[in-house]
Amino acid sequence: MVGGHEHYREALMKLIENQRIGIIPAAGRGLRIAPLPGSKEVFPIGFDDRIVEGEKRRCPKVVSQYLIERMIAAGVNHIYFVLSEGKYDIMRYYGDGGHFGVHISYLMVDELIGMPYTLNVAYPWLRGETVVFGMPDTIFKPVDAFKQMLTQHTRLKADLTLGLFPTDQPWRLSMVKFDDEKRVLAVSDKPANSELKHTWGCACWENRFSELLNDQIRALVDDKQRQREVVLADFFNMAVAEKLNVRALAFDQGEYIDIGSPQDLEWAVKLFAQSNPETGVQ
Repeated sequence: MVGGHEHYREALMKLIENQRIGIIPAAGRGLRIAPLPGSKEVFPIGFDDRIVEGEKRRCPKVVSQYLIERMIAAGVNHIYFVLSEGKYDIMRYYGDGGHFGVHISYLMVDELIGMPYTLNVAYPWLRGETVVFGMPDTIFKPVDAFKQMLTQHTRLKADLTLGLFPTDQPWRLSMVKFDDEKRVLAVSDKPANSELKHTWGCACWENRFSELLNDQIRALVDDKQRQREVVLADFFNMAVAEKLNVRALAFDQGEYIDIGSPQDLEWAVKLFAQSNPETGVQ
């Protein structure tokens, strides 16, 4: 019996050690596409087959559900949404996550002073964990992007891995420079012009990056000499400078859709209403 208990304890410890935590920042106001009847993260984009009152129904699918499905497919079993005041419709929609196949918890941020600060609210719950991160107003392909990233992340023993997608609009996004060994060299946030071809769209990281973010966030936010908002690219560059193992995985045949602008929102609604673009995508 003692041996059985020991085996159970070892299995439990292994499960805890291998736990992957999802973090979803959903505190923003969505001003670029305002006014909306609710939070942009629960804006319907396309449809999904769901069981409602014992019957299979074709139901609207909210944009953040695409991200959650990708996290679950990569082995994430617990997701933290970080919300701000007034975004309780996200909690009402997802509840505890049981109907979506994952445990969901909610954290609150009081100050809207940039995504890094919002993410760091979750620091006490992320310490020592492998973190999977994406933005809830985006849809990206391939659908197994996180799974591929985590496989490389583990093989290369990375501290931080960025998922990259092709773009021809550098002025709207953060562009990533990386070498043939997939080492990230620099991240440039919304450059007016750039020869770089890839933007980061999602990421996964280990405790070393969580600690760096927590250690440095307050100093950057409080720096009165800064002329712009603190962005996540600042911390990616800091990780490179601090010699963390920062890698990239480029999905050259992938796609990255951000519904944060009226034009992209309209395009996404039309694309996902006409068919199910998820079907058959690997």
